[in-house]
Amino acid sequence: MSFKYTAVGFDKVKVRLKSLADPLSKDEAESLGTAVVKRMKELISKGQSPIEGRGKFPAYKRPERYPGKRKAHSPVNLELSGDFLADLDSRAVRIKGGYVTEVGYQSSKQQVKEQGHRAGANRQPKRPTIPAGRGESFVQSIIAAYRKIALGAIRKR
Repeated sequence: MSFKYTAVGFDKVKVRLKSLADPLSKDEAESLGTAVVKRMKELISKGQSPIEGRGKFPAYKRPERYPGKRKAHSPVNLELSGDFLADLDSRAVRIKGGYVTEVGYQSSKQQVKEQGHRAGANRQPKRPTIPAGRGESFVQSIIAAYRKIALGAIRKR
């Protein structure tokens, strides 16, 4: 079996491969962020961590004291007033040649709450909601949503 290729065909492949490394457009970055945040909120509301390997959030230590009658004891859903999850959002951030997606809590008050969830403040079990750079990543369902949008963007190029 033999293969035949031409320099013109190879140049087209090189151009196509280079375009795969191009940053996202603003619309692509926004679409990606919306999908990631939506899936994160779905998982968190069911008491599941959006961080790979963490599984379900740890149960309350004394459910009769907290959350008491304010919310269900199980699943742990990190929602009392709703302010915490309502503040979880994404935004497209301009970089050289395109955009990237940034996911996080927009207000400093909610950022402090996330730090408390990560550290286990006030004797609560650790329940972080955003992967830290230290080897943490999103669960596979979030990665799959990300890949679907990224592959769609690549196919359009």
